[in-house]
Amino acid sequence: MISIVTITYNNYEELINTLNSIPKSPIIESVVVNGGQCTRTKEFLESYSGVSVSEKDDGIADAFNKGVMLSSGKYIMFLNSGDVLLSPSYLQKSYLHLNENSNIAFVHSNIIFCDQIGTDLFIRPQMKNVGRGMPYHHQSMIVRREVFNEIGLFKKQLKYAMDFDLVVRMEKKKLIGYYINQEAVVKMDGAGISVRKEIESIKECYKVLKNENYLNIIVLIGFLIRYAFYLIRNILKISGGESILKKLKQVKHSN
Repeated sequence: MISIVTITYNNYEELINTLNSIPKSPIIESVVVNGGQCTRTKEFLESYSGVSVSEKDDGIADAFNKGVMLSSGKYIMFLNSGDVLLSPSYLQKSYLHLNENSNIAFVHSNIIFCDQIGTDLFIRPQMKNVGRGMPYHHQSMIVRREVFNEIGLFKKQLKYAMDFDLVVRMEKKKLIGYYINQEAVVKMDGAGISVRKEIESIKECYKVLKNENYLNIIVLIGFLIRYAFYLIRNILKISGGESILKKLKQVKHSN
């Protein structure tokens, strides 16, 4: 079974859109972790057919961890409230591939990213060294439960880079993934905290690399490139060049 963990915090409409995109299937389990006080969300979850909990948490990583512990699936996917599953067939493909290839720790694929300037971008995973940021799209990753048993859960002290930290620890353990190259499987909400707090996220990623002793020269160069791109994007925004930035993104991420 694939357990799809959805965390939500006072965003009822987005939660409903996300849950409506998850297919009803014997191989799919939906797990919802609600950390907010939204009355409509709580009332909805009281009669929800999936697994759910409504209680205060200590942040995103804590909510992810609750989802892992509540789930019963052999494989785990994280589809946050506001994200939409576009390809139900991806779940079946992933399920079969993971069942047939025990050496693979996770599968991942492509996404549509709705950015803050109103552009839907088809984005393939960069699959570069982790200094450049997340090499895989967290929203498309379906991970074996054994991975969490081996390397531990998400670190609650991290506010933005908990998924990045998990990937770094997976790389250190030589855990490999498999890229399923197809149409976009998830549409990601561009209003997420790691997007809104990009510079804080970048700084936290740097701390993760230092703390994990993973900041070799290649990774450091990758990180400096990532930071340089961040500065260029912000210079364009400040100077009124958003239309140029939008065009560059469309060219880079054209399908």
